[in-house]
Amino acid sequence: MILNKTSSATRIEKLILLVLILTPIFSFQESLALLMEGRRGLVNTSNILTSVYIKGLKDLFFILIILISLLMIIEKLSIKRVTVVFLGFILVFILLPAYYYHSNVLIYLSGIRWIMPFILAAFLVSHVDKELIIKIGTIIFYLFIIHFIIQIIQLFFSYGYFGLNTFGLSSRNPGIFYIPSTAAVFAVLVLFFSKYYMRKEFERKIFYLIPISIFLTASGTGIGIYIIFMTIYYLKKSLLPFVPIFLIFVGIILLLSLDSLSGRSGLVENSLGVRLETFIDVLLNATYLPQHFGYGTATGELIVNKFNLNIPMISTESWYASSIVNLGLINSLLILLTQLILFAVLTISKDKEKLLFLIIYSLVAITTSITESYPLNLILSVLLAYYIKPKNINDRFFTHVQSESMTDLKR
Repeated sequence: MILNKTSSATRIEKLILLVLILTPIFSFQESLALLMEGRRGLVNTSNILTSVYIKGLKDLFFILIILISLLMIIEKLSIKRVTVVFLGFILVFILLPAYYYHSNVLIYLSGIRWIMPFILAAFLVSHVDKELIIKIGTIIFYLFIIHFIIQIIQLFFSYGYFGLNTFGLSSRNPGIFYIPSTAAVFAVLVLFFSKYYMRKEFERKIFYLIPISIFLTASGTGIGIYIIFMTIYYLKKSLLPFVPIFLIFVGIILLLSLDSLSGRSGLVENSLGVRLETFIDVLLNATYLPQHFGYGTATGELIVNKFNLNIPMISTESWYASSIVNLGLINSLLILLTQLILFAVLTISKDKEKLLFLIIYSLVAITTSITESYPLNLILSVLLAYYIKPKNINDRFFTHVQSESMTDLKR
């Protein structure tokens, strides 16, 4: 028996798809400014050109999805155990201690926004199925085409805002985003979806465009993850238990060759080196509990700059450093331990899809705040909810039907 989705569940699905479709508008002004000589100087990571009301739509969608899910729980008086565990941990170990120590409401709210993707994932457990993820894959395909076209335009007409390459063209082209590394990570996510949640005809059309898009960003993170992803994806399952050794070996090679691959001299020293110094500094000044919740967020920094507040923010440069600041050492170590356990379990069980998902986000987190970078954070919430949910009859049925239809498409 196949259960129909409730109207509330359908609304949640529509909200997720709609906010993804709207992705280009959230950085539209920044992307446009790169092509306008008079406005290029206004683009930087501490300043926003697109209206805060437009950017705030992302958070509004997140909140609406959570509220609708909460209303469904209240209406049915039923909640998944995994949702209770997730929310219980966040409330007891993070939000309550952080509230006890907080000294500024805006900074505290910035911390909540920073951790919201995990809260959203907990509420999405009952609403995400393979059908929804394949729909997301279709939207991501069309978004990528738009993104790639804009990258090509920026290559010739952004006048080298991020510098010029040896051919006199723009060296870094963020497309529909305004940070090149975000654009590279988006392309990596497109790669992931193309392998697991896209129709074969879509995958064929963008197979070569994805690496080109990543190289157009000149992002060391994107290039490194692309190489690791493709190698593991085509690796025989029998060799998956040796992935830890492979990652160490490839990691060393990438550190020695990223400058050449990206075309950016001093990349390792100036990018990874700075992040390592920041991480060590954060670690040396860390607290055991979330006493600085919100102070290690990009949102908090933007608020302080926007309203000229005299609040000392803490530079983090990566999700691992920001987690130490926002969550404290104890919570950060628990999360890291969970990551390592999951990595071991997925490697031993040879679950390549989930292993690649974990590797992507774990590596991206070295250089990016994954919970504040859109649409990285939304996709994290959706896939995390899908992977941790108890599989029900509808999922099994759809998986069977979808596998047959996908097989037909690939013929």
